Amino acid sequence: MIYGTTYLSKTVIIRSVWLLILSAAYLSAVVAQDTIPTIIIEKLEDALENQAEDAEIDINNIADDLSYFSRSPIDLNKISEVQMEEMQILNSIQIQDFLSYRDVFGPFYSVYELQAIKSMDMETIREFLPYVKVSGNNEQKTFNLSDILSEGTSQVLFKWKRILEDREGFESKDGEAPCYLGDPNHLFARYKFDYGQVFKMGLTGEKDPGEEFFTGSNSDGFDFYSGYIAARDITGWLKDVTLGDYTISMGQGLILHNSFGGNKSSQVMNIKKGGRVIKPYSSVNEANQFRGAATTLGLHKNLNLSVFYSNSDANGTIRLDTTIDNGFSNVSSIIRDGFHRTENEIAKKNSVTLQSTGFALEYKLKGLGLSLNGLRTNFSLPLQPTQDLYRQYRFSGDQLTNSSIGYSYRWRNFNFFGEVAQSDNDGTAQVHGLLLGLDRKFDISFSYRNFDRDYQVLNANAFGEASSPDNEEGLYMGISIRPYKRWAVSAYVDMWRNPWLSFRRDAPARGVEYFGRIEYNIKRKLNVYMQYKYEEKLRNTNIETNPIDALGISKLHRLRVHLTQRVNKSITLKSRAEFSLFDLQNKTSRGSLFYQDFVWRPEGASYQITARYALFDTDNFDSRIYMYENDILYEFSIPFYQYKGSRFYIKAKYRFSRLLGAEMRVSRTHLNNRDTSGSAGQTINGPDKTEVKVLLKFRF
Repeated sequence: MIYGTTYLSKTVIIRSVWLLILSAAYLSAVVAQDTIPTIIIEKLEDALENQAEDAEIDINNIADDLSYFSRSPIDLNKISEVQMEEMQILNSIQIQDFLSYRDVFGPFYSVYELQAIKSMDMETIREFLPYVKVSGNNEQKTFNLSDILSEGTSQVLFKWKRILEDREGFESKDGEAPCYLGDPNHLFARYKFDYGQVFKMGLTGEKDPGEEFFTGSNSDGFDFYSGYIAARDITGWLKDVTLGDYTISMGQGLILHNSFGGNKSSQVMNIKKGGRVIKPYSSVNEANQFRGAATTLGLHKNLNLSVFYSNSDANGTIRLDTTIDNGFSNVSSIIRDGFHRTENEIAKKNSVTLQSTGFALEYKLKGLGLSLNGLRTNFSLPLQPTQDLYRQYRFSGDQLTNSSIGYSYRWRNFNFFGEVAQSDNDGTAQVHGLLLGLDRKFDISFSYRNFDRDYQVLNANAFGEASSPDNEEGLYMGISIRPYKRWAVSAYVDMWRNPWLSFRRDAPARGVEYFGRIEYNIKRKLNVYMQYKYEEKLRNTNIETNPIDALGISKLHRLRVHLTQRVNKSITLKSRAEFSLFDLQNKTSRGSLFYQDFVWRPEGASYQITARYALFDTDNFDSRIYMYENDILYEFSIPFYQYKGSRFYIKAKYRFSRLLGAEMRVSRTHLNNRDTSGSAGQTINGPDKTEVKVLLKFRF
């Protein structure tokens, strides 16, 4: 018997959701623009393919910003460089050309003037337009308490999701209670209030499947709570104040950066990081936020100082050294998955406290930007990673200090940027880049990185092959060409070496990656592209007959062909075929995937429906294929396809009124060559996995 099944009947769930989906086809009004732009979707897919297995990707802040700007488009004559960087739609060269155009020709009179900017292609302009406008109204919201209370808007979200099949973690065995203490439902609630970009506050609660709810270890309800109060432009010198949960972004990510972009992707010019230093935290990733207070002070017209303090608890694996009489506790690892479903996971909850203090001093004058950054982190218990040889230079102790100097300089068509950082053990890391727009049809990018093996950092997010900027030296070169009106060609090559051992490499190693893409567009009608990526790197061979685990050359090929066709104003079709081939010491594995999307967004209607059917066949994990899926609001589904089978999902969105909306999604995966799926407590004894999601959104 499954624990918690009595809460919701599976039959009722399935019938109710399908009834809502089918009934959506008969209703009408206006649907808000809150879908994720294609440019960001492609960055997500590429990021998952490129990043290490422990990398974390969170774009809730981007989704929040785009959702706000879709409802209240920002004036092209007021939009700042930072705001454009945070949108993640324009690359750095396009932002640079936009600012130069506005400086030379003065205010925009129409959004159609974007076509006159030399690096702006029509596809990018189309994705940028829903979030911008040109208005003759020069009034801006200011921090005024009475206006905030009378004109601010509130939003309440409720989200529920559940996997319908029985999972072993919820099953009783041999008369023993299930290992998961809670029911299989995933619950989420959020309240958000905002007055433009001037004042915001929010409170979020989440319970993962298997976690207790208003009982046991979670007697207060949800397992995770997060909240913030944030105000901007309060006075001339008080630029920004955030209380509660927030994120910090500095320089090019050698110390800290919460921005999603600025990594290898099909957007080959997207190698520079940017955005505000302080942002309120609205996600449910339980390990990415600071908790405390942060503020930005305007010391001078061109000089800002951001300072912050955080005191937050984290989940950790505690070890007791019994070789001494009194014992000595340390932390072997910080656990970031946020799950508290079992007695063992609950025992690790909030077991270590992190205190962080830091600053970012920024100077900006026309095209020049300089920054001085610092961060100090103290642990309540010493961090002592496991003694694997490749971890020899990793941080251990109860205190870590990082500092860096960053720069950015725009001159004509040149955009130089970079950061140099140091940890308190004298390890250093540096990254430098150049973006160059040679003419209207030709852009190039360069990036050089050199991370010492003994550079120590905790939450960095820098451009590179691995998820942490250490033990790596590399050179990246990208090119973007628009030879004809409807054609675009892009490519990059990235070469790197690892002077010391690393994960799955028991010796110094090297690697190279090539990428190429050709694309054809007909405005608002057709988009076709083909891309190929080849990656070669050294990796442990894991051959049992060898006394030494020697390195072998692994080769990974990926080929994708994609077509998007807008049949009419309401219907869009998307088709994709993707193939992968992995080889290590002449042992190969192959993968293939085909999918068909159907998107129905009737013009002037209050509903829209998106559906996909996919067939996949991959030999193993090495030949897996990642694919973005359209999901409900604030959910980002990018599963990897493995083994052989089929998958479909259907999502419906309906807006009952200006104040009330709903979304629902059903997905199902069937494996042809497996009798089980998942692992440990998530194991399903059967070839099928079905998931249902429902969201309600109230705005007032």
